[in-house]
Amino acid sequence: MIEGFRIVDAHCHPINDNLANSKFNAYGSPDNAVDFFADMRAYGMDFCVGSVIRSTKEPVDFTPFAETNAAGFELEEKYPDFYQTGIRINPLFVKDSIAELEKYHKKGVTWIGELVPYMSGYTSISTPEILEIFGVARDMGMTVNIHSPGTEDLDRLMKNLPDLKVVAAHPGERAAVLERTELMKKHKNLHWDISGTGLFRWGMLRYLVEQCGAEKLLFGTDFPICNISMQVYGVLSEKISEEAKAAIFSGNYDRLSGRSR
Repeated sequence: MIEGFRIVDAHCHPINDNLANSKFNAYGSPDNAVDFFADMRAYGMDFCVGSVIRSTKEPVDFTPFAETNAAGFELEEKYPDFYQTGIRINPLFVKDSIAELEKYHKKGVTWIGELVPYMSGYTSISTPEILEIFGVARDMGMTVNIHSPGTEDLDRLMKNLPDLKVVAAHPGERAAVLERTELMKKHKNLHWDISGTGLFRWGMLRYLVEQCGAEKLLFGTDFPICNISMQVYGVLSEKISEEAKAAIFSGNYDRLSGRSR
């Protein structure tokens, strides 16, 4: 807890010690699950959500994604009061993906992603195959977190599935922020998480709040790829209301995930 706020990191990538190639720590730390979660707590996180990921650019079957999902859920069971896993799907394997949604939804999982298409062998998030999968996710009330999709592709997704709860990742630089602002205005169920590029530009967060409303934004760090504390103080130092900060830090995640603590 920092300065009276409950803080939920809605975009992180935890390490599972039993899964090879799942460490995205450019400088080698943290390099294990215990240190990952210790760092999250030490620098102000009260809860976190995200997927265990690894690069699988030419998958031959669904196995790599099933393995990361199992690794994430294993961590959720080990840290139930601190971590929710985000599972992965893949439009190259529609039946397997739908079966995975059904399996983990029964276990209480409400979050999908972060999905990272370029690391998973596909590019578009609005093909008939992925729309079929996302339609099941919509019907289950699940939320989808997607890595920085292109504007037209994301627009097609939201037009096809307007009731799907989507959190796109990484605001980006000014040109991208302006485009993404208009998309959020256009689609009621489109949100953005503020991890990665963007928050370090002074005034960006205030602009998004003023244009779209604080209810459209979720806090995220992208840890261990990015710095936790820079993200926290990027929100605390912006000229937005305390109510807006509380919504961004945790309120919007609670609403979208249905897992208020």
